[in-house]
Amino acid sequence: MREKVLVVPKSFLFSGQAILQGFQRGRNWKLIKRIAAGSFFIPRHEAEKEPHYKQIITYLVLTHQNSVFLYQRIDASSEKRLLFKHSLGLGGHINPGPVRSFKELIALNLNRELREEIFLKGSYSHRFLGIVNDEETGVGKCHLGLVFLVTCSSAEAEIKEKGKLTGSFVPVSRLSSYQPCMESWSALLLPEISKIISGGGETGEA
Repeated sequence: MREKVLVVPKSFLFSGQAILQGFQRGRNWKLIKRIAAGSFFIPRHEAEKEPHYKQIITYLVLTHQNSVFLYQRIDASSEKRLLFKHSLGLGGHINPGPVRSFKELIALNLNRELREEIFLKGSYSHRFLGIVNDEETGVGKCHLGLVFLVTCSSAEAEIKEKGKLTGSFVPVSRLSSYQPCMESWSALLLPEISKIISGGGETGEA
């Protein structure tokens, strides 16, 4: 069965307002309500060919104490446009599911993405941080990220698909050295994530 992903027309999402560029921290209720109201599912291969749609992505930044999980797409990754780029977040499309609300749909896909991509020992909790959008790259023009901070109780984390990804927890003090090789969303998020992990900012509510 072909994968279906959640999309929303750009014309509806940004109607009457400036297109968001970069990371916007906090709950942008206007945009979130528009995503919930105007989104629908189409086959992923169609979404990739339709630049007037925004594919909605859960973007999960994993943390443990003063470290952030940094990963890199390698040879077998299906996203060749981001090959060998470093990322602060695990990104996943939104697929249909047996849910009653948009909030439940996001939570279902967030937890599914974690189970599919990485083995975490111990418990974790998640909080919504904000929205990231980048109109200056080919990948960014077709996607919009709902950013979550995932706090892990253990530093034991292991990538499941070792042919596609590699990664480990990296102290926040070292993240800036990876910035020149980060994909755009991670580069946009880095200042805020560094501030939060270093104790200079509060996270939002779950």
